[in-house]
Amino acid sequence: PVIVTIHLLLGMALLALVPWLGARLSDHPPVPRSASVLLIPASLATVVLAIQIALGGWVSTNYAALACTDFPLCQGELFPQMDFANGFTLWRDLGMTAHGDYLPFPALTAIHWTHRAFAFIVVASVAWVALRAFKVDVLRKTARGLLVMIALQFAIGMSTVFLNLPLALAVAHNGGAALLVILLVMLNHKIRTVQR
Repeated sequence: PVIVTIHLLLGMALLALVPWLGARLSDHPPVPRSASVLLIPASLATVVLAIQIALGGWVSTNYAALACTDFPLCQGELFPQMDFANGFTLWRDLGMTAHGDYLPFPALTAIHWTHRAFAFIVVASVAWVALRAFKVDVLRKTARGLLVMIALQFAIGMSTVFLNLPLALAVAHNGGAALLVILLVMLNHKIRTVQR
């Protein structure tokens, strides 16, 4: 699972380089100096999104997507029985613990629940940055895209739970993460083109 998750993260990193390099080769109107206060929050939102993508990859590679089939609860509880130690042991075979036993269901629950709980942090941080960026004319279009995509991504994530993970929704959820990466990279680049 760790190899597949790293592969996903490297793919997303390569994807992030495309808009960054494209933006460096293009002319963009500079943003007002006051927008530089968004540098750290936009960077942190990008890091938070990267962590969430890693957690999503971990859910997928461990086949933990159906460990919680209700929302907002998981197995009818806010905090179901979870096994974080086995769920987040990185170096192990698929479906196995580090000791070679079968991975217990509470480990899958811990993986799914963590991705789901962290989604609220991602939504809050990305939406907060986007709402602040929306006040800057030059950043408004990218900020609008971020607000639409974060809402859509959250809705797709919930739909995968309610509809028991249809393949099309799972692919759309992955695509939504990719679009969020692109938009956050674009926002970060634009914030860095401050007026002199």
